[in-house]
Amino acid sequence: MQQIAFSFTGSDAYDSEEFIESSSNSLACYAVNNWQNHWGVDPYPRALIIQGPKASGKTFLAKRWAKNTSALFIKKMHEITENILDYHRAFIIEDFDSSWNEEKFLHIFNLFSETHKYLLVTCRALPEIKLPDLASRMKSINLINIQRPDDEMMQMLIFKLFSNYSVVISNEVVSFLIKVLPREFPAIAESVKIINEFALENKRKITVPIVKQALKL
Repeated sequence: MQQIAFSFTGSDAYDSEEFIESSSNSLACYAVNNWQNHWGVDPYPRALIIQGPKASGKTFLAKRWAKNTSALFIKKMHEITENILDYHRAFIIEDFDSSWNEEKFLHIFNLFSETHKYLLVTCRALPEIKLPDLASRMKSINLINIQRPDDEMMQMLIFKLFSNYSVVISNEVVSFLIKVLPREFPAIAESVKIINEFALENKRKITVPIVKQALKL
């Protein structure tokens, strides 16, 4: 198991510049790190969808892939010109959802496919697609799910979050938090912030009883 370097900032969830690799996201990591050999599948070998909950690292992976491929991030309002196609070999569409115009998305997808461009699409969950041609294409694209944090990831995440506050936490506290915290990145980060602030205000060492008081368990 490999741990990627990262540094948490603030209480606002799992920052885009931070990442932990574990079994819950290993397939997505592998695809991004080995994109030239393991990306899409026929009939769309150059297209990939990474699907996962909020703050699960999708943006981090997209940025990592963009750095390796010089991929261009595409927004809803963008028009794909010949110059853009000539200049870029890879493209990224982040947070694909039902707000996208399906006909425009289909046009963009067909254009990339016909010109043999690489495409990464990220989303929390694929929306229900009404346009039949687009629906059939999306079902044929290689899709990788990022799961909610497993025990391994939660342990590393909790240790790291506390270390950012220069706090060394005991295994007993970590084990307790793994049992009681929601398996959601923003909730984990916010809980650690609350615990740390509570301990500082009360000038107490962080223990399981202090954690229970801080989180009002």
